[in-house]
Amino acid sequence: MTYDLRTESWIPFRRLSGAVEWGPTDLLVDALDTDPVVALAAPRADFDGALVEFLIGLLAVAYLLNDEKEWRELWTNPPSRAAFAAKLASLPAAFDLDGDGPRFLQDLSAEDLAGEPVAPVQEILIGGKSNRLVFKPGTVTQMGFPSAAMALITIQTYSPAGGRGHRTSMRGGGPLTTLVDPRPAGPRGPMERSLWRYLWANVPLLSDLPGAQAIERDRTPASDTFPWMGPTRTSEGDRATTITEVDPLQAFFGMPRRIRLEFSDGGGTCGLTGRTEGRLVTGFRVKSYGVQYQGWRHPLSPYYAGKMPNEWLPVHGQSGGVGWRDWYSLLYSAERKLAAQVVTRFNQYRADRVGCTRYALRAFGFDVLQEKARAWVDARLPAFGAQDEPQLNRIHDLATSLASATDVAAFWLQRSVVAALYGPSEKPSGDLSHIKSALWSAMEEPFYEAVFRALDEETPLEEMRTVFHRRLLSAAESTFDSNVMADASHPEQLRRAVIARFDLTSTLRGLGSQGAKLFEALQLAPPDVQRARTTRTGGPAEIR
Repeated sequence: MTYDLRTESWIPFRRLSGAVEWGPTDLLVDALDTDPVVALAAPRADFDGALVEFLIGLLAVAYLLNDEKEWRELWTNPPSRAAFAAKLASLPAAFDLDGDGPRFLQDLSAEDLAGEPVAPVQEILIGGKSNRLVFKPGTVTQMGFPSAAMALITIQTYSPAGGRGHRTSMRGGGPLTTLVDPRPAGPRGPMERSLWRYLWANVPLLSDLPGAQAIERDRTPASDTFPWMGPTRTSEGDRATTITEVDPLQAFFGMPRRIRLEFSDGGGTCGLTGRTEGRLVTGFRVKSYGVQYQGWRHPLSPYYAGKMPNEWLPVHGQSGGVGWRDWYSLLYSAERKLAAQVVTRFNQYRADRVGCTRYALRAFGFDVLQEKARAWVDARLPAFGAQDEPQLNRIHDLATSLASATDVAAFWLQRSVVAALYGPSEKPSGDLSHIKSALWSAMEEPFYEAVFRALDEETPLEEMRTVFHRRLLSAAESTFDSNVMADASHPEQLRRAVIARFDLTSTLRGLGSQGAKLFEALQLAPPDVQRARTTRTGGPAEIR
């Protein structure tokens, strides 16, 4: 008997009732009308993220959607457990974690890796080799089969640089994943809150994947989709694998690392879950020059234009996380940036048709610096489906200007705090980037209020920009005051604080060249023009 991930109870699911249940993949569609599965409950957040991507890929290869009508039918009427299990059973036998045949996400040739040393199982975790783990489980010496399968999916999906010949994931080290989460925040029916709905919202059509629709699947080797089913397309001499050489659905099953798990003969306690398991994984062998992917566009990631013609590079997680400054470019393609294909498809073809114009955008992934995973990024941004083009242009114009204005204000806020605390001769000590971050955080709510109001075309954009400016000024002053404690017993420091705050307020009110830059970003008339207008009309000259 092999450990087949299609039928084994290896995934920890959380139901609507709060109960956690370990089950097979088809538990996704169990009890949808009463107590459905609503989330994963893996021992690590990166496992949850990688499992979500794996399950979306599994749905994509099981159903091979050709049009939106097929997608909408299963949105409204999901399959029964038996029907879903039958779909999974019809796939190639590519999901055995162990056994003498092809092993899931592992190199086909045991002989090729036989001469490699056995690495401790902890090193299969991202960050485990350097022991700089983002998630702190302590030392892990053994894993049960469920944890080992999750770890394997995670390292192959997000693999960072690992030294010469150890390839990164299809999207490089630390890719950012963006998904539509259509589930309502408030109370709704059980199925509307199910994990099935979340996953199904992000299943692409074959037409979204270049060349996938034209493949004759009954004649195509399984290794074109599941690379471990055949000899590894190794990358010595920088040999690359492009999307035209294999099934584009391999995007969900990439295998950049050549790995073979090592199993123990007996059972014991899994070091990640604490569960008693009948069999354990105690280590793994690894060999360099796995598959090197080149020129792919993964359907779950946003991209930006590179320096070369027609070069698109995947967006990666950043140390500052994901916030509202990234909002528009993650939702809609604009200015040398492409939203993830699944997000674009939902906005353009699905949101209106299934009555889900308001949803959440999930963005997650590692913040990686070279070989080091520094943090796990996970954000949930309010979003809405695409409206008509004039409305989108209006929202883009507003979102861009508010982000640009906040960028200018954050720069001058931090500069003013430094001037107040240190003066011209003393250098700042430590990292002061938290000052800018505080302002960006403070402006999150005003930003979303503005862009959602922009859906109402009756509201003038100038009005929303003016309101945003008032709140930006107030937030900057508050942030300055919380970071600069003026002390009357130190006259020089008090003098610096008063001058710095005055300069900050004057700049943010539009005075001077930098104040003009702020108002230009906001697309508002500068104060002298506003004064001239209000003088002619007899109104107050106060811009605040």
